[in-house]
Amino acid sequence: MLFYRVCNTGSQQGLWYDFDGNFTGNIHTQYNFCAHTNLLMDYDPNIVGWLSAAQSFDQLLQWFPLKDIIKLQKDGYCVHIYDCDVHKFYEKFEHPIIAQDKITLVNKMILSY
Repeated sequence: MLFYRVCNTGSQQGLWYDFDGNFTGNIHTQYNFCAHTNLLMDYDPNIVGWLSAAQSFDQLLQWFPLKDIIKLQKDGYCVHIYDCDVHKFYEKFEHPIIAQDKITLVNKMILSY
């Protein structure tokens, strides 16, 4: 099954946490222009090893509008498309999460207006 995620192309770091599950909070400081900068995704030890994702590109755009993604691309972030058969719905934040050790990168999308 395909999943969509905004993350750094080099480190695969997201905007709340790095790839190792350590909180960075970059969306609250360095990238506070993002639509969901006020969303607190507090630490949950039960999902370390899982990555936040969306089940479609349209669903991803609800979290990260096109203008945000394009601006993030300047710092090495883009839309990563992963294939992953191990996933579940994370009720607390109402989005899918995918098993980090079971993902296969399918494509990276560079967007423009």
